[in-house]
Amino acid sequence: MAGGQQQHTHGERQRPWMHPQGRRAYRAGPLEWAAAVVFTVLAIVVLVAAVAVLVVVLLLQPRAPYLAIRSARLDDLVYDQQGTLEAALSLGVVAENSNARSEAAFSAMELRVSFHRMVIAILRADPFDVPRKGSLPLGYVVRSSGIPLDGAGMASMKAALADGVVPFSIAGQASTRWKVGGLVPFKYWTRLRCDLRFFWPNGTAVDLSCSSKPKSKS
Repeated sequence: MAGGQQQHTHGERQRPWMHPQGRRAYRAGPLEWAAAVVFTVLAIVVLVAAVAVLVVVLLLQPRAPYLAIRSARLDDLVYDQQGTLEAALSLGVVAENSNARSEAAFSAMELRVSFHRMVIAILRADPFDVPRKGSLPLGYVVRSSGIPLDGAGMASMKAALADGVVPFSIAGQASTRWKVGGLVPFKYWTRLRCDLRFFWPNGTAVDLSCSSKPKSKS
């Protein structure tokens, strides 16, 4: 009997005893409360700043700086029976800033001149600034020699010479920075892409209209 009672006692699982009030509710310390307040204030400041920028942009409707080609001429063109192209073009590129309250900074400018998707020249410029309500002319003389055209390019040049109008294309971009309303810094990539067509052999441009200026929605 005693042995059986002892076996029964050892078979029971012993559970630790805990007072009903032994567990305490977690309470944040002063530093954690201070950090929470600081992060909340920062979030509100960022939100207010974003709303302020949006309001300024909507109310002032800032005019983004842009690039334009104001003049273009095909000075020389040589094309032989082997499909080799030599060309010389004069391009009058202008950086425009229509903002009345802030100068505009241009950088990383790169424009590619092509014939039938074959790049014949790359135009670049060091960083420069354009004053308020001002413009800066950038003159380029493009000279390429010994450019071999593929079959499609040769057919395109043959058709262009027969038609008397030789097409080229120009595409590229520049990074612009200015202050909206003279207060809020703003950065924007202005992108230029257009076709240039020239009468040949006189080299004058046909219906020249080339600008990266954003088009207003009607």
